[in-house]
Amino acid sequence: MVRVAEHVNFEVKHIYDPGEPGISIPVVLNTGQKSVRLNAKIDTGAMYCLFTRQYGEELGLDVEAGHYLELKGINNQKFIAYGHSVSLLVYNRLNFDITAYFAKDYEITRNVLGRHGWLDRVKLLLVDYEGVLYITRYEGGE
Repeated sequence: MVRVAEHVNFEVKHIYDPGEPGISIPVVLNTGQKSVRLNAKIDTGAMYCLFTRQYGEELGLDVEAGHYLELKGINNQKFIAYGHSVSLLVYNRLNFDITAYFAKDYEITRNVLGRHGWLDRVKLLLVDYEGVLYITRYEGGE
């Protein structure tokens, strides 16, 4: 048994359907000029926050002018994405400036919140049996 001697006050309580594939949360991406609302899945196996090309275009970004990155997806399939600085807002409470990657190809249809830009900025408590996710920002180690 592991005992954690830390008290955490969570800023967000998210209820989801544990019968659905993955855990999706509502987010807003913002460039300062335009914003888009979407649902993104929390993906602990993803290194980066990745979104469909469509959302990059809706934000008015020249998607392929961003930071080039070659990624591997399921079954080690390689694909290309481009990084852009955006603001990520979750539940109108948690706001982060991140590098979001937008897929080069329209065939990439998942929106994921990965380790860099999301998981490295929050603390999560997951009770999947009850379909509850608690989220708060990570303020650094004690």
